Amino acid sequence: MNDSNALLTVQNVKKYFKGTKGCQVKAVDDVSFAVAKGETLGLVGESGCGKSTLGRTVLNLVNATEGGVIYEGRDILKLPQTEMRMLRKKLQMVFQNPYSSLNPRMTVLEAVRAPLDIFGIGTKEERFERSRDILKYVGLDEYQMYRYPHEFSGGQRQRIVIARAIISEPDFVVCDEPVSALDVSVRAQVLNLMQDIQKERGVAYLFISHDLSVVKHISDRIAVMYLGKIVEISPRETLYDQPGHPYTQALLSAIPIPDTDIVRERIILKGDLPSPMNPPAGCRFHTRCRFAVEECRMKEPKMRFDESGHGVACHRWKE
Repeated sequence: MNDSNALLTVQNVKKYFKGTKGCQVKAVDDVSFAVAKGETLGLVGESGCGKSTLGRTVLNLVNATEGGVIYEGRDILKLPQTEMRMLRKKLQMVFQNPYSSLNPRMTVLEAVRAPLDIFGIGTKEERFERSRDILKYVGLDEYQMYRYPHEFSGGQRQRIVIARAIISEPDFVVCDEPVSALDVSVRAQVLNLMQDIQKERGVAYLFISHDLSVVKHISDRIAVMYLGKIVEISPRETLYDQPGHPYTQALLSAIPIPDTDIVRERIILKGDLPSPMNPPAGCRFHTRCRFAVEECRMKEPKMRFDESGHGVACHRWKE
């Protein structure tokens, strides 16, 4: 997409952690992308590839090693803490585990109202009415406001977490595996709720998941992450119909097909995921790639885009 139309732009972000014996864990390594207003960008990859770290770094919840995140013309990674604190009402997060992201000592009303209290939005009566309305909007009744998190199911807790995230009317929400802890029957309800919120309020999502079927349902564009780097980014249909990176092809081949008459080649990746403390030289995927050549081992591929906005970081793309 054109960065001039972006709501939020991530520019060459890196996040390195200190490892043992002076080594660095390169959890996020030179990642760039943009998200438009009202868009959902899906972010997929194996466990441990850096997806959650990237989401937290984008929101400045952990300090970036390098790079910038531009929102409303400002690099939020360089803002003073006082300015960043006031900006958080526009940049929110839905965490993976609804069981641990709610304070067990706070009622649902107190938890959902907390952003309004922190940012000083409205009077006491207005905060109550707004909290009641947002809980009703996500499917909870008024009498449930005075209950505690342990009295709710996992799906209800995630609805409460979503209500807390959107009550301050944010522009951008990072959703870190928001349905992975839920039963399959409840996932569709929560995903549909998120899409309804997006349509009515114009909020943009960075939707992090390892489930490609879920990402396909909710995303407009999808970015594929491997060992701290984005290896492919594309409009949803293009990625699923014409995956360009061998890693993406392997991920898509693992999606179960309910129709037993359809036979699809299953691509089995050889070897284990390399350590982010000592990533391979050249293309980081070459140690597991069936198409790797000498160039892949020696030179790191740059992201190349075609006219449709489909970008792939692979030396052999379109060969």
